[in-house]
Amino acid sequence: MALIALVGATETLPDGGLRALVTVAGETLIERQAARLADVGVTQIAVAVGAVPSELLATCDRIRRRGLTVTPVRSAADLLAMVRADDRLLLVADGLRAGPTHYAAIARPGSPAILVTGDTVLTQGFERIDAARRWGGLANISQPMVAELAAMPGEWDMMLTLLRVAVQAGSRRLYCEPALFEQGEIAIVADRPTAAAIEQSSLQQVEYGGMGFGRSAFLMPLVRLAGPLVVRSPLTARYLPVVTGLLWIAAAALAGSGLAAAGALVAVTGGLGLAAMRFLSAFRAESAAHDRARATIRAFGLILLAFFPWLVSLGGPAPAAPSYSEAALAPCLAAAILLARALYEDVGEKRRFHWLLPDAEQAWIMLAPALLFGIATLMFAILPLLALLQILVWLRFARRPQVQ
Repeated sequence: MALIALVGATETLPDGGLRALVTVAGETLIERQAARLADVGVTQIAVAVGAVPSELLATCDRIRRRGLTVTPVRSAADLLAMVRADDRLLLVADGLRAGPTHYAAIARPGSPAILVTGDTVLTQGFERIDAARRWGGLANISQPMVAELAAMPGEWDMMLTLLRVAVQAGSRRLYCEPALFEQGEIAIVADRPTAAAIEQSSLQQVEYGGMGFGRSAFLMPLVRLAGPLVVRSPLTARYLPVVTGLLWIAAAALAGSGLAAAGALVAVTGGLGLAAMRFLSAFRAESAAHDRARATIRAFGLILLAFFPWLVSLGGPAPAAPSYSEAALAPCLAAAILLARALYEDVGEKRRFHWLLPDAEQAWIMLAPALLFGIATLMFAILPLLALLQILVWLRFARRPQVQ
């Protein structure tokens, strides 16, 4: 049983361009849709097309380079040839911009399902299902529904007709709150001004990014200042993981050469790269791959923090073992940060005050000046205690009942 997607790419904009090729935050809508589909297990995408302009062909080629099979289809017969009896087909509305949770919800195994929402001013771009509900832009249907469409005489709009078949078959309805449309978390992008408004709203609403005082209080505000440049440039998405990884390797090399302060300063810059990657993952199609790269780089940075005193002492001009306090307390600091992350991930969606928790970025920011002024031993003694204090304070606030 395979999970296949049918993505709409037939609607045009007032200026004649395809709606599917509108750019939001540096990526086309159809590329974002393909990335979200890949995250939920789709490996084959059928693109419902009328005409196939060169720009759409180039975009499909970029999607193929990410490991997905992309096939333009013009009729239900073309689509039926791709779908086996036990396959499931995900419908993605033309011009839809939605979050990963919506794709994950509609892709879960089970009987056919339709994402629906209320009939409000903000949802007028979606197809009406009944007097009170409109389509939310995603649906999960079965192969017999495609076969039923292929057997119908005449020419039909594949996407909307399959939706009608699913509605008439009594498919499950997954409700999506209309408030999400007001927040820009899910929308039909019908023109370029709408795309610009969604991009601006997303830049303003994106979270400061995960756990940690150093990143939330110091690094993410800097990244947000350069937010439009970070998300709009395709080169940023392509090279940021590489540059960030090289920065951390440079930090380790400098420490191994005895240049401890320089290594710590480069590590702070590497932390800024990790924060930029976290910010970028909220917008770009490469978010899943970037998340994996970020996790690997972050793990390397934490290992570097744990063994930093050994690296500096053994790699200096006169190799020697580091002081006992530094050699013992650096791993303790790394362990405290790992504990904070485990607690943060354990609370799931109920996370609160996560900016209070310690992180590696905070440690490097404090270590850099300490190394410059020769008080690294004292700082290595302070940092683990500070980390534990932050965890205790976070536990106190995180367990406080929320005001309804």
